[in-house]
Amino acid sequence: MTTLQQLISDLERFATERDWQPFHTPKNLAMALSVEAAELVEIFQWEDGQRPFADYDLAQQTATRHEVADILLYLLRFCSVTGIDPLAAAVEKMRLNAEKYPVETAKGRAKQVGNVAD
Repeated sequence: MTTLQQLISDLERFATERDWQPFHTPKNLAMALSVEAAELVEIFQWEDGQRPFADYDLAQQTATRHEVADILLYLLRFCSVTGIDPLAAAVEKMRLNAEKYPVETAKGRAKQVGNVAD
């Protein structure tokens, strides 16, 4: 199984082999990441949100996997270019969110649903 560090190294090598470093600026990578996230949203745009993902047809599931991969790859490339450790950043943000949304006040409240990345 590929580790996160192996994937980051493979991605760096992929970009280097193609001389893409001049184009991989934080601005460009952030924009590309946003576009890929929008493409993921597009797959679910007119869904009611009730159908389990397993019930989606193979083409939708494949498209979803590919968009998730694009998002991850752009995010990892962004982190590599900016020097951000994505795991350390995620751990830090989870700690901050736990402080911001304590279980006692957030549990079961719709206002808090989906705000894990606030």
